[in-house]
Amino acid sequence: MTRATEAHKADLNLLVRATREAGTIARDFYNRGNTKSWHKENDHPVTEADIAVNDHLLAVLQPARPDYGWLSEETQDDYSRQSSTRSFVIDPIDGTRAFMDGRPHFTICAAVTENGKPVAGVVYNPVKEEMFEAVLGGGARLNGTTIKPGTCDHIENCTMIGYPRKFRRLGWPDMQISIRNSMAYRIVMVAANICDATVSFTPKSDWDLAAAALIATESGGIITDLEGLAFNFTSQSTSNNGVICASPALHPLLLEQVKASTAGNTKVLETKMSDRKPTKETQTQLLHIVIGGELIDPMKTEFMDLEKVIYIGAYPNYKKAYEAWKSAAQTTVDNAHMRFFILHAHELIDPDNDGIIG
Repeated sequence: MTRATEAHKADLNLLVRATREAGTIARDFYNRGNTKSWHKENDHPVTEADIAVNDHLLAVLQPARPDYGWLSEETQDDYSRQSSTRSFVIDPIDGTRAFMDGRPHFTICAAVTENGKPVAGVVYNPVKEEMFEAVLGGGARLNGTTIKPGTCDHIENCTMIGYPRKFRRLGWPDMQISIRNSMAYRIVMVAANICDATVSFTPKSDWDLAAAALIATESGGIITDLEGLAFNFTSQSTSNNGVICASPALHPLLLEQVKASTAGNTKVLETKMSDRKPTKETQTQLLHIVIGGELIDPMKTEFMDLEKVIYIGAYPNYKKAYEAWKSAAQTTVDNAHMRFFILHAHELIDPDNDGIIG
């Protein structure tokens, strides 16, 4: 039985401290609600908050462990992880789309790997103040309390985090499905028995998985790729073939379901960003709606009075919606409870961007 070493415990303490500090930065940007954003390669969004959190973690962690390698979503890969015994694996904000939409479902992820194996890891939701943490051989905890996955042993009616349309298309049994943008958050919710399972059919990166995978396994859960293989954080590529995470009783059932519904070819399920770019023939209407109102709690999404919700307008692209949102948000300076939101209505109506109601 593996026992947590003092060195691994010290690394975990460092990660907890650094991510809490970084969480303050992310939370400030989130509460301000006017974060600059742009798109990088493959049309993936990034915000100034991602960069600020990354810069803080880099400034705190590297000086504390100068001999450790470094891998982060927001830092160019220098492959130092391949020449170092231990390395940091960082995702400054996992769930950037949720962050941009004002939904509290994003996390800060930080892990230390040793010879490619995670030995300490944290997944921190700074808005909900949830600190998931684990050290190799030391179990997993949420805000200091030991966690473990549930005992569900059936797919039908299980609580699943994923995208409903994908499961329906593949003919899966009916499940209670919810959506979270952060892959790491999805995994640790399984580890803490907040839900039964999560399955992702699209490739995930090392920074999405390293910390969360350790928390899942230390909690007693099982996490693999879509072929049932454990994740390997030593390869030159940082891309992994999807995710299945569940309890020991449920995981093998999900793995068989994946194999049966894909005829063993999980690659057919990959969603490429190019698939989402509309052509003249497949162009679908976008619909962004801007609304606002006074919230009971500025950290939550419950309006004081739904009859007094302010409708700003509907817009055919994000740029116009953002301009309208920014103009409205500038009027809330004297009322911290007054918030405006951009609702990406087309994603709710047509989650797969194929012109078919979901």
